[in-house]
Amino acid sequence: MLFVRGVTSVISGFVSPALALALGISFGMLVHPFQKVNHVWEVAAGEVLRAGRSGFVYTALAIAMSLGFVLGKVLKVQSKVAFLTTVGTTICAGSAIAAVAAVDDTSTDELAMSLGTVFTLKAVALLVFPAIGLALHLTQTQFGLWAALAIHDTSSVVGAAANSGRGP
Repeated sequence: MLFVRGVTSVISGFVSPALALALGISFGMLVHPFQKVNHVWEVAAGEVLRAGRSGFVYTALAIAMSLGFVLGKVLKVQSKVAFLTTVGTTICAGSAIAAVAAVDDTSTDELAMSLGTVFTLKAVALLVFPAIGLALHLTQTQFGLWAALAIHDTSSVVGAAANSGRGP
C-alpha cells in the first residue's frame, strides 16, 4: 500500500523529481520486500569502482578531448549553436541538446541547427564507421570500444556495429 501511495504522489505532480528519487531510494533501502537480496550496503564501493573504472576513464577522455568549442570558434559558428552541438556530440545526442535548450533560452533556429548537425553526424557515423573498422581490421571488442567512444548516441553505436557485422 505504501508503494501505491508513493507512485500516486509522484505521478500527481505534487512531488518534485528530486524528492521522488529520494523517496524511491529510501523505499528500496528500508521497505522493499527483497531488501535482504537487494540491500545497498552489500555492494562494496571497491566493486563499483572496479566495474566502472575503464568505462569512466574512456568517457572522461572522450569528453576532455572534445573540440567542439574550439571548432565552433574556428568555423565561426554562433556560440550557442556550438555549445549545443558540443553537448549533443559529447553525450546522448538530441536528448542532451533538448535538455540544455530547455533551460538555456534557446531559439528554435539555434535548436534546429544543433539537432540537424548532430543527426547528420549520426547518419555519417552509421555509414562510415563500419568501413573504417573493417579497413583497420579491428576486432569486435576494438570496434565496439572505438564506436562507443566516438559515436555520441547508443542507438547509432548499435547500428554501426550491426552494419559492420559485429552487432548483436
